[in-house]
Amino acid sequence: MTKRLSMLLLGWLSTAVVSYGQNVQAIQALVDRRVPFLHKKVIIHAIGPTPGDTASYFTRNQRLYINASSTISATYALGDYLRTYCGISLSHTGDQSAPPSSLPATNGVIPVSAQHTYRYALNYCTYNYTMSFWGWKEWEHELDWMAFNGVNLMLAPMGTEEIWQHVLQDIGYSDEDIRKYIPGPAFNAWWLMGNIQGWGGPVSDAMIHRWTLLQQQLLERMHELGIQPVIQGFCGMVPSTIKKYFPHAAVVDQGNWGEGLIRPVFLLPGDTLFPRIAALYYHYMDQSYGDRTLYGDVKFLGGDLFHEGGATGGIDLPSTAALIQTNMQQYHPGSTWVLQAWQDNPKKDFLKGLDKQHTLILDLRGDADNNWERTGGYSGYPWLWCSMVNGGGTVGMEGRLLRILLEPGRAKATTAGSSMKGVGIVPEGIANNDIMYASLLRSAWAKEPPAIDSFLKKYIISRYGKYDADIYEAWQLLLQSAYISHTNELTDAYESIFCARPDTNFITSVSTWGSKKLPYDPAIFSRAADRFVRAAGRFTSSETYRYDLVDIVRQVIALKARLLYAGIMKAWIAHDLPSFKIAGQQFISLLKLQDRWTATNSAFRLDTWLEQARGMLPDDKDKDLAEWNAKAQITYWGPDSNPASLVHDYANKEWSGLLNDFYLPRWLLFFDYAEKRLKGETVAWPDFFSLEKAWARRHGMPAAMNGSRKPGEDCIKILPEIISNIK
Repeated sequence: MTKRLSMLLLGWLSTAVVSYGQNVQAIQALVDRRVPFLHKKVIIHAIGPTPGDTASYFTRNQRLYINASSTISATYALGDYLRTYCGISLSHTGDQSAPPSSLPATNGVIPVSAQHTYRYALNYCTYNYTMSFWGWKEWEHELDWMAFNGVNLMLAPMGTEEIWQHVLQDIGYSDEDIRKYIPGPAFNAWWLMGNIQGWGGPVSDAMIHRWTLLQQQLLERMHELGIQPVIQGFCGMVPSTIKKYFPHAAVVDQGNWGEGLIRPVFLLPGDTLFPRIAALYYHYMDQSYGDRTLYGDVKFLGGDLFHEGGATGGIDLPSTAALIQTNMQQYHPGSTWVLQAWQDNPKKDFLKGLDKQHTLILDLRGDADNNWERTGGYSGYPWLWCSMVNGGGTVGMEGRLLRILLEPGRAKATTAGSSMKGVGIVPEGIANNDIMYASLLRSAWAKEPPAIDSFLKKYIISRYGKYDADIYEAWQLLLQSAYISHTNELTDAYESIFCARPDTNFITSVSTWGSKKLPYDPAIFSRAADRFVRAAGRFTSSETYRYDLVDIVRQVIALKARLLYAGIMKAWIAHDLPSFKIAGQQFISLLKLQDRWTATNSAFRLDTWLEQARGMLPDDKDKDLAEWNAKAQITYWGPDSNPASLVHDYANKEWSGLLNDFYLPRWLLFFDYAEKRLKGETVAWPDFFSLEKAWARRHGMPAAMNGSRKPGEDCIKILPEIISNIK
């Protein structure tokens, strides 16, 4: 090494501490947590101000050198090196973390530069369909993943419960009425969006305070890593009991949601109670999360009105919007109100009252729709192109992959895209379909849309640790099947028929909003599975390969079940009892096979979810409440009074334990009923709703988790047997 280069490297080491301070320490801590083989081998140099997040990196003498304009650009550069050269990546579906024997050389300087101001992450729903019972271990991993993928803006509404507890106490609410307002741990998201109140509760003070402490940990780590939080603001949604305490309050009733769940009401911002509650709300928010040294400034506030319904009649929308935003500016000057573009929100008249400089709109359906184009880039208001997959957090491989790679660039180049400020991942559940998040976030740093062949090869290396021809061919076929850019209106996966509440009418979708037709040729998907399976012997130690193997074969089984179901219904319609019984027996055998197969991976097991729930807090009452929340959410959802609720089975899960303990009994009841009917007997229709509620209220692990099948079987060892049963 030349003397000049040695002096330059020493200069980088000294200036890094001065320029970055705690940020360099945060990056080094990230290295030590996730890639300890790089301990003291990553040298960071701060470069001068740039228009956006920019970095470059190179290797020399078994060291990685990173030039970066910001903490988040440095962590993205680090992640890019790990993925591209080391075959290392984090994901929600396993980590590929085997260290190389020596540091791979870059053979030159590799530039990375964000092409969008904001790279946003998370949906309110993600906080429940995936994260309801997470502790700091899971959240720390999540934030590290965000940092490696260059996310610089993230929804962070946790801990709003304690704010409201204090506010309502101060305005005279009884403890009982406060508990009736705050929801249970699996339903916070829909409370924050104004859809429900109280459902899943009442929660304890310990649970409420746990959320506050967890939010403080999140905000502190986000501040260290350079990720801006979107914290929940006050928009006027208040308990429906408000008139019990303030009879003259000017409120607009928002009706019900999901046919049976009561919404909060909307307090008009012109009412004198509005500024009183707002002052208390922001006081307590700042008391918990306002330490600038630890958490930074609050620059983004979330909160929506009229989400998925609600009443706007008689409301002056422009003046209402202006008053709410003015109130936000009063307590957090310069902050931006982040709004979700979903269905007909934000309404055009509502937008008219907002200041463009302090508004940011999330186009949640960018990968399924071109709403941004029809609205002229939301009338010129700043907006983000977002991708939403995994409706209800269901288990299904799905996503419009080519749209993810190509549409943001096209959108940005249009007139409507002149106000586009970035991209975002807004999954309802984030525990599957890793490629959808990886593709959008990484393409946000690419000057040109990547060639699909090149993208898939790089993804395979980062996902599995090395390139493999069979896996490459499998992913090419998956792109033509599960990840085809189809034109179905609904974005959800084609759900497993195993998870459906049985009916004598032909079931097209398990949940109300599930896809009602398969958007691809199942034969192509089957070929993809065959190619992927061929690589099993070469990836026995790969956590990510094992996850994807279970997922792909699971979907093959689910697709076969659809064919059997069609035969069952054909026999039912034809009053053909012998054929009905044969097809039904085959269906039940396949369901049990699916239960056994999904048991091989903890991500596809009911006990994983229930153990998270019961592990939240030590008190037995808290454990029981959390467990009921966990079970209710993935089954009948709510409320207790309406069997025909639109959200029943919306969060269905093709999980071992749930298949055998919940879905199997439902189907057995149906087959018993149907066979008796085909024999001419008079028999009552099964009361599935009562069964579902009773199952959710029953405490303890399902008997099926301790039943005859072998928990923890090795998926690769039993793979030949499973394949032979589904051919």
